[in-house]
Amino acid sequence: MRYLILGNGPAGLAAAKSIRASDAGAEILIAGEEPSGPYLRPFLVHLLGGEREAEGLGDPQAAGLAESGISMRLGMRAVRLDIPAKAVVFADGSVESYDSLLIATGGRPAIPHKLRPFPERVLPIDSLANALRIRERVAIPGTMAVLGPGFLAAVTALALRRAGKEVVWLRPGEPRFGHPEGGKVDAEVLSAAAAAGITVFDGGGVAEVGDTGEGLTVTPSRGGWPVTVSTVVIATERHPNTAFLRGSGIESGTGVLVDDELRTNVPEIFAAGDCAELYDRAMQESRLNFGWRSAMAQGRLAGENMTGAGKAYLRTRDEYFWRLFGPPLRDRFKG
Repeated sequence: MRYLILGNGPAGLAAAKSIRASDAGAEILIAGEEPSGPYLRPFLVHLLGGEREAEGLGDPQAAGLAESGISMRLGMRAVRLDIPAKAVVFADGSVESYDSLLIATGGRPAIPHKLRPFPERVLPIDSLANALRIRERVAIPGTMAVLGPGFLAAVTALALRRAGKEVVWLRPGEPRFGHPEGGKVDAEVLSAAAAAGITVFDGGGVAEVGDTGEGLTVTPSRGGWPVTVSTVVIATERHPNTAFLRGSGIESGTGVLVDDELRTNVPEIFAAGDCAELYDRAMQESRLNFGWRSAMAQGRLAGENMTGAGKAYLRTRDEYFWRLFGPPLRDRFKG
């Protein structure tokens, strides 16, 4: 039996370990898109001000994979899924076959169209490589802007401020997915951000962008004025990374549609983590479970079910919504 896992994040690693625990003789291959090995994505913000180094971000889940016979290939970006052939085609032209496939490709942030012409100055905090590029730009004089609605934007703005930068937080509104803070907590976070010296344009996305030669002039869509910045850090919501599935026959909504066992409409293909969209029949609504813990839980379950366990996903409200890690969001602005 050959298991192919697309994605070496928390869902993919957890699934691989679950498969190995259930099937000692299975051939298991994890294909990761990034050239770097597995790391703890929630800690990328700690790189920005030098609180951590890249070497200290390794994911403990990756320990012992090789010893247990789990193979991993890095720099492998999936570009096409061939269901009849039970194979995945990668950007380098290689092809990997499978008997059972897990799609755990996570998500990537959306960059507004008006910012896309400036890739050297507009950087998403979505990978180890980009986090290190943002860190390099901290040394460049000038204000830095952070664009995003929620938790990631808040902690990124704080990290840059603690690194000594003047920071503008462009906060376009409540996140559509995950768990918005809302109400009193939301107000406290905005107040604390202002107290930390962060300029907050609440409800303001990006209306206009101009190139000054040495930076960008960004005009918020509401409640602000044009600001000149050296860099815009994109901390918007992560949207499921599923473009390679177009035309494959896998049913998708916002993410890959799965049933209670995390199985897609193709029996031997499963999905877990940020790219999976779960449908709640009782509430008649779909949810995307962004977050590290949720991805690990889904990955473990998907791995078990790929080996025939037939277990249903327990859809409590806590499992639907994104949980914050470490101190509460408002407390991160203190001290």
